[in-house]
Order: sequence, then C-alpha cells, then structure tokens
Amino acid sequence: MNKRRVRKLFFLILIFAAMVFPSAAQESDANDTEDTVETLETVETVEDDGEWDYGEDEGTEDDGESGDEDGNANLPITTDWGGTPLTGYTRGDQTFTINLGILFPLFFVSKSGDLLDNKIFLGGAGSISYNYFLNSHLFIGGILEGSFSQTLGKNFLYLIPIGFTAGYQFVLRSFEFPLSITVGGMTEQYLTYNGYWIFFKPQASTFFRFNSDWSFGLNLAWWLVPQWTNDPERDATGNFLEVTLCARYHF
Repeated sequence: MNKRRVRKLFFLILIFAAMVFPSAAQESDANDTEDTVETLETVETVEDDGEWDYGEDEGTEDDGESGDEDGNANLPITTDWGGTPLTGYTRGDQTFTINLGILFPLFFVSKSGDLLDNKIFLGGAGSISYNYFLNSHLFIGGILEGSFSQTLGKNFLYLIPIGFTAGYQFVLRSFEFPLSITVGGMTEQYLTYNGYWIFFKPQASTFFRFNSDWSFGLNLAWWLVPQWTNDPERDATGNFLEVTLCARYHF
C-alpha cells in the first residue's frame, strides 16, 4: 500500500468520525435535558403538595408534645426547683456560709462574779463556715471568724476565733432554722499584746431558701471568751453578741 492510499484512508476515517461523534453528543445532551426536566417536574409536584415523606417508622408513639394552630411544637418547660425541698436534707449535703455584721461587747465578769468596766465599743465581725450533714437534721463543720472593736483609748482589739461546729437544723417549707455550738480557740491582739484563749459560741440562725443553690438569712450568736491568767484575781470572761447577715451556698 503506497502513501497516497494511506492518506486517502486516513481522511475517510476522519470524515466518518466527524459525522458520527457530533450525533452521539447531541443525543447525550438531549437525554440529559429530558432527565433535568423530569427532576424539575418532580420537585414542583412535591412543592405543590406541601408535604415531604421523611420515611417515619410505623408504630411511632406520640411523645406528648402539643402544638399551636400554626403547627409549631410547644416543648414542655420544667424546672428542677419547686420552691420547697421535697425530700429535705440527706447525708452528704454540704453548705458554705458567709456572715457579715456587728459585734456588740456586752459585759465582762470576773472570777468572783463581779461585773468589770466595759472599755470596748461596738465593732464588726465576719466569718466563713462549712457544714456537712450527717442526716436530714444533724450537721458538723468548722468556722473561721474575725472581729475588730475600738477601745476607750481609741485603739483596736482584734479577735480571731477558729473552731469546730456541731448542730441541728429544723426545716419548715422554705425556711430553715439551724441551731449550733462552736468550740475552739481564739487569738487576741491588742497593741503589742497577743493572747490565746478558749472560745465558745452558741448560735441560732434563720434562712430563707431562695433557690436550690442559695439561701439568705440572719444569724445571732453569743461569744463566751474566758481568760485565765497566772493571777486568779485577773481572770475574767468576756461576753459578746454577734448579729450578722448570712448568705449560704448549698452543694
């Protein structure tokens, strides 16, 4: 086969390909157009019906949710706090309390029972305390407190007690009434004097349970501070009244 025949055969193949492939491409475009039209018609049909089948399982039960007239679902809104503890306190419940208020120096008694001159004026007091409930009423804990009072000579007396607390609490609806006594030690600082004494504090409180986390109330406490020295004639017991506002966190 010479070169001239090869050229003729090559040109014939090109002409045949040019005639066949454009027809196939046009037929493919036509098929794609028909599929697109069918898809659009299906979408329009679904939109006209206004419904779409999501394939819900048969036998699905009503979850109890209601809706309004527009078909919007109304989710139930609930709260964990009903305003009053339903089950009361249980073992393991804990509280953290902050107290701030006033310390009134009442009177001082000597060992023989005589009243001593009160040379201490009104002061301030504050404390932080932690309590752990052993059951629905009994609790134990600890307290760190501090106070300051001005003296007749315009100096300041600082008392810093720390102690162990045991108590019993009554609950009436949203009100809580803890009664307790604290026993511990106290640091007394006045000018260059530092002393360490035993400290007793019976107290009664009233709290209103604001929510599940917080309660607020009023605390009244009696401070008994006996002072024993090397000279029995100088022994005395101080009596103070603490009135504080309280914020208690429950956890």
